[in-house]
Amino acid sequence: MTDQLKHIKKRTWLLSLILILFWGVLIGQLFIIQIVKGPNYQKMCQKQANYRKIIPPVRGTIFDRNQKALTVNIVKYNIGVHPYLIKHKEEIAKELSTLLQPKYKSYLKALSSDKTFVWLEKNVPHNKIQAFLNKYQYNTGFVVERKIQRNYPFDEIVGQLVGLTDIDNRGIVGLELELDPYICGSPGWQITMKDGWGRLNRRPNQPYKKAINGNDITLTIDHEYQIILYEELLEAYKRHDADNALGIIINPKSGEILAIASIPAFDPNNPKNYPVATQKNRVVTDIFEPGSTFKIVTATAALEETNIQPGDSISCKGGFIKIGKRIIHDHKKYNVLSFADVIKKSSNVGTIKVAQKIGKDKVFNYARRYGFGAKTDIQFPGEAPGIVHPLKKWNDLMLAQVAIGQGVCCTVLQLAYAYAAIANGGYLLKPQLIRDISTKEGVSIYQGKPKFIRRVASEDTMAQMRDLLRLTVQSGTGLRADINGMAIAGKTGTAQKVTNKGYSQTDYVATFVGFFPADDPKLLCAIVVDNPKGSNHTGGAVSAPVVGKVFNRIVNLSDNLFFHEDQIQKPMIKYADNSKIKSSDIKAAAVLSRKSRVNLSTYQYSRRMPNLRGKSLRQAVAILQAMDMDVKINGTGVVVSQYPEKNELISASTQCIINLEPRRINLE
Repeated sequence: MTDQLKHIKKRTWLLSLILILFWGVLIGQLFIIQIVKGPNYQKMCQKQANYRKIIPPVRGTIFDRNQKALTVNIVKYNIGVHPYLIKHKEEIAKELSTLLQPKYKSYLKALSSDKTFVWLEKNVPHNKIQAFLNKYQYNTGFVVERKIQRNYPFDEIVGQLVGLTDIDNRGIVGLELELDPYICGSPGWQITMKDGWGRLNRRPNQPYKKAINGNDITLTIDHEYQIILYEELLEAYKRHDADNALGIIINPKSGEILAIASIPAFDPNNPKNYPVATQKNRVVTDIFEPGSTFKIVTATAALEETNIQPGDSISCKGGFIKIGKRIIHDHKKYNVLSFADVIKKSSNVGTIKVAQKIGKDKVFNYARRYGFGAKTDIQFPGEAPGIVHPLKKWNDLMLAQVAIGQGVCCTVLQLAYAYAAIANGGYLLKPQLIRDISTKEGVSIYQGKPKFIRRVASEDTMAQMRDLLRLTVQSGTGLRADINGMAIAGKTGTAQKVTNKGYSQTDYVATFVGFFPADDPKLLCAIVVDNPKGSNHTGGAVSAPVVGKVFNRIVNLSDNLFFHEDQIQKPMIKYADNSKIKSSDIKAAAVLSRKSRVNLSTYQYSRRMPNLRGKSLRQAVAILQAMDMDVKINGTGVVVSQYPEKNELISASTQCIINLEPRRINLE
């Protein structure tokens, strides 16, 4: 009995010891959990129970200058469900098939799933989600996720300009990328409680942060001009079976871009259907040799830096010139042309002879003054700087090539703003694409303003350049851009494309840059058609008509948009060889100037005498008649002296005396 009691006693002690150890370990573990690791577990619990819901901001809208929306934010919803929280599954599946889509079997299958969460519908429009919420917004088994989708109502027309966003609503191309920091907004968040069943319940005492919506952008673009430019580019692209067609319309006085496009384009609503290469705007990103449109550099330098005048004679040597081992031809065999005709007829030989006279330094200097070889700093991604080789690399052949637009490269954007400097009287401007950035509440945080970069040449020189470019359209290579009643000025260019074997004999780039009205330009358009097929591949045949059509359609938007009584098309200006002017022509020139009232930007001469030295008879008479001054003419040719002298104070009753002498320049 004693042994049995001892045995029971041992077993009791052993069991007691095990129980004590067990409770000791349990208490120790509870101590660790509650005291030692309590704060960590508390954080884990809160993290598990508190759900941080992100509130996406509304992306800013991009408008054109007339507040026409180029982007639209479409709000859509995704609907999900926790099947285990739903009772009466068949009844609810029937109701869903009437509220959302007639998919009863699909909904019943989702509601009967053994998964903890299933998506029912995605991208549900607002009208259908509202009907659903009215019925089930208090049913905690359903989850509704708000989604903002970017849409582009003008499709391909503004695709390359506006760009597009990714699935996270972040800009990846075009202005959506460039302006993303301004228009993306800042997301908010809110904390909601999640129970063991996964149900979300928001409490008013939980922290939250309000989303800040993106700013709205107003562009300088006019959507009607954009449509016109796009349609005319597309038509030219198809007609000539071209590789690309590029164009831009700007206000040459303010630097504002009114339309910009390139073909092939892409639809940002369906980007997967287009090659990635179509997403870039070639007007800004692609460079090309400008050909004869680059001759404005040599012409401007000649008028500004030397005594060459439009009526002076240039020997074109029968239409070819030899530079080293290279022979450069004209498209026709010209012998002697006036400087005006060299530009009007786009003579390569004549332009090279002028470039040789003024020298490499001046041609290089004016190429840089016009902005070639440097970025314009436009507010758009991917701009190319173009190519103008350093002056130290220039030899006689390079001078000749650059004079006619070979061996240099530029973008359509650079070319347009170079011509804008001629149109506005000599100022190189920075491109303006952003007109205003404002908050959703209407507070403006940025306003675009014209930005002056440098003066390219004097107003007198640019007035002469405008006259020369007007001649080109009236009776020269740009004739197909001319439209009755519209004084369009411009220049053509036809450049051979560069290949691995040198300049191609079959592939060309056809260019035309034009502005109007010629005497007071308000619009400028540059068109480049890359590799047009067929025998008519020149800038005059391919691109010039496009500019004419664009201007004609824009004017037809409003009958009085650009024209006033004093802006009716003027008679054709003719620069003859000055040495051949007869005395009997002097009165005729004066009469013609009274009738035509050629506007040579004389407003700056309203109080002081202009400099008439070096001007032709017709130019001098036109300026003085425009100022209502009496004029006495002695001799023929170009003005060699005048009274009153330059910058002397004058009045309307002041009589001017100009003395002219014949002059002939032969650049051998």
